[in-house]
Amino acid sequence: MMPEVRELRRDFLREDGSAALVRLDDGAAEPLGDAVIAIGAFDGFHIGHQKLIARTVADARARGMRACAVTFDPDPDCVVGPGPAPKLMLRDDRLFALRASGVDAVVVVPFTRELAALDHVAFFSDVLSPVMDVRAVHVGCDFRLGRGGASTVEVMRAWGAARGIEVTGHSLVLADGSAVTATRIRALLAEGLVEDARAELGRRFMMRGTVGSGRGQGTGMGFPTANIAVPAGLVWPKDGVYACLAELDGVVWPAAVNVGIPPTFAGLPGASKLEANLIGFSGDVRGSAVSLAFCRRLRDSRVFGSERELIDTVMGNIQDIRDEYGESGVCIA
Repeated sequence: MMPEVRELRRDFLREDGSAALVRLDDGAAEPLGDAVIAIGAFDGFHIGHQKLIARTVADARARGMRACAVTFDPDPDCVVGPGPAPKLMLRDDRLFALRASGVDAVVVVPFTRELAALDHVAFFSDVLSPVMDVRAVHVGCDFRLGRGGASTVEVMRAWGAARGIEVTGHSLVLADGSAVTATRIRALLAEGLVEDARAELGRRFMMRGTVGSGRGQGTGMGFPTANIAVPAGLVWPKDGVYACLAELDGVVWPAAVNVGIPPTFAGLPGASKLEANLIGFSGDVRGSAVSLAFCRRLRDSRVFGSERELIDTVMGNIQDIRDEYGESGVCIA
């Protein structure tokens, strides 16, 4: 049976993202007044981020102030890290998730090497104070700001206490005794553990892309596939075959998805790293935007001894997914 519409809207980020989006590089930001803020990169907007934002919103409501999420674009590790880690979300998805989190505004700070060199004093006085009067700050207990991470929670708390600004470093959310972080979730996906990743993300892991042309063999074998090109820089789950849900034009379909170039077709023209068979759907999807939410991993990719063995295995995978989710689309638009 397909999940309920509410769950699907959460997975595909179709919830109400109505909070104001304030970009500090557009030069026209309206003052936000007294504010309680959370600061972070928020890649993946996982359950740890969600709890931090919930505490920020609760504090703001108790004080009668606005709740704001302060984040960065691009992600800081794209500018000052040894090399950017693959992202769990596209930038626009990350900002949408924040806007739908219950805050009143999402403040996007352009991240540059010059910004990275500022300490917390300059960050608050030069960057944030023109658009808001920060009265309380919520961050993770491991949060650091500025060159070399010199502005720790303890340093910021002492600075804030002298100015009537309360700084709180929250304990990280744990799963199986370990802190939930974007790094940990990337590792789960690298092992194909999409169900564990779902528990820590608070929703199914999702990839978005555009359907292009493929090899064409699937159609002749009875299981046409959409070959999906994904933007660079995103996390990929471990190669293999997955049960997924696919959103196309506001309708969600069950889908069998292959991640990684199938070994049987390696080297052939049109080989794709992401192929989806939308169960119950018929029509031409070339050029369409498709989003995939990963439910569970079915098997490894492998070379088959014959075309018959390949067809039987793939059709068996498709039938397993059909038995679980049916073959009807669900509208979430």
